[in-house]
This record gives sequence, structure tokens and C-alpha cells, in this order.
Amino acid sequence: MNLRDLEYVTAIDRYRNFGKAAEACHVSQPALSSQVKKLEELLGVELFARTNNGVLTTDAGVRIVATAKDVLYSAQRLTDTAAEYRDPLAAPLRLGMIPTIAPFIVPYISGSIKVLSDELTTIYREQPTATLMTELEQRMIDVALVSGPIEMSGYKFTPIFREPLLLVVSKSHRLANSGSIAACDIPIEELLLLPDEHCLRADTIALCGEENIGIDVPHNTLAGNLLTVSHYLAQGVGCSLMPMLARPILEQANPDIRFVEIQGDDYARDIGFVSRKGCPREHILMALCDQIRSHPPENVTPLG
Repeated sequence: MNLRDLEYVTAIDRYRNFGKAAEACHVSQPALSSQVKKLEELLGVELFARTNNGVLTTDAGVRIVATAKDVLYSAQRLTDTAAEYRDPLAAPLRLGMIPTIAPFIVPYISGSIKVLSDELTTIYREQPTATLMTELEQRMIDVALVSGPIEMSGYKFTPIFREPLLLVVSKSHRLANSGSIAACDIPIEELLLLPDEHCLRADTIALCGEENIGIDVPHNTLAGNLLTVSHYLAQGVGCSLMPMLARPILEQANPDIRFVEIQGDDYARDIGFVSRKGCPREHILMALCDQIRSHPPENVTPLG
């Protein structure tokens, strides 16, 4: 058994057709069929069954294909890890991002990386901060773009810019036409919060306090992302703190919401990259940080 055999069985499982699988693996169909038959004989179980409706993966095949995918992934990680140390630009940069920034910054980040290198490809993952930290520990990602600071042994947080937080309300809200408000004028009782896994929820509570926060929002109201929150606000349900970078997209998606600036420097969050200490992509990360600081997104303040 070798990795090529595992590529064959995962391709057959994917395409449900020996001919298409052979084409995807760049071999002849007889060669692929022969090798899979040998693998079945070696394992002592049938992996695929031919029917009038095409090729079906057997129960044993389903479990073996799942293991084959894990093995192929691990083998690719071996190759990528070696490449990271040999030539850091050769392997894709695996970048995690929190959900309250990812939808609004991917094109900008992609453009910034392209300035650094046309050769470097990027794999993006959108996850809450706690999940990203686990994925960093498990080497599933190289770096994560989060709201900081992050203080954990073995990890480094590199701030890149400070992003203002704005109050968002419906166009009919009493504060809708306010150019800016003092922090004491934020209607805390009306604040609609994201679920616990989102750091923006923790940021909002830290800034506004837990007492009476959101008590006037209809019970059991829940939104898992900022776009959904904006839809609720447009219907007159509560208000929310939202990051500056979300403004253009959310205003376009929902013309019935209004963004109100909050006076003072406290209502902001520090965005930066967290990475493992000794990460082999460190110089790429530092170059990316410098690029972002010198050409930051609009309406943020570079840090560093």
C-alpha cells in the first residue's frame, strides 16, 4: 500500500466513476482499477460496488476512505512543513481570521499579500478566537488575525491597527441623525450582543458593563454574525457596537441602518496577528505587518 493507492480510492469516492477518477489521477482506467483491486485484496474487504446508478462506496469503504483522506492530509503537511523551512514562500500561508473581521478584510489582505509575493498562496479559515488558538496549537494554521491583545505562553501577538467601534441603529432610532455621541449616551439596555464565542461580545461588555446590558432586547433574540445583526437593527430591534471596517458592506446591504461615532479613544479594538513563537513563517508575517501598517485600510490607525 502506498499514498498513490490512497489517492485512487479518494478520487473514486469523490467522482463515483472509475473513468473520471482515473482522469483526475492522470492514469489510465485499467491501471487505476487494477491497483484498487489489489488494495481490496490486501485489505480483505470490498471498497466500491458497481451498480446501475454508478459506483457506490461500501460501508467498509466509507471508513477506509475517511482514513485515507487523513493520511493524505498528514502526508501533505509533512511536505508543507519541510517547504516552510526550506523556502517559506513555497507552502501556502494558512491564515485564520475572526468572524467579525473576515468578511470585511479578505480582499484587502489578499491584495496586501500579493504585493509581497505573486508566488505565495493563501488558505483562509474563519473561526472564533478560541478555535483559532486551538488550530494554531495543532498547526492547522500559521497565523491568526484577531482582536487583541492575546497573552498566552508560547504565542506572540503583533498589533497592526486600531479599529474604531461605532454604534449602529435603525434609521428611525432617536440617535440615527447624531453625528457622534458621548459614551455615556450609548443606550446600553438596547445593545444586541453576538453569541459567547465572539470576542466582539466580550469587547462590548468590557466597554459598556454587564449591568442592564441588552435588557430591552426581545428575549431569546439571537444573531450569529454582523450581517444578521444589521437586519435586526433595520427592523428596529435594539442597537449594536460594530467595527469600522464592517461599515461599507453593511450600509450597502442594509440602507435602513445608521452608523454613529462614539467620542473618545476607548471605543476601539486592536487588530493584530497571533502566531506561535518560532513560527517558520515569521519573516513573511513581519513583512505583511509592515505592508499593512504602511498602507492600512481606511479609517483605522496603524499600530506597531
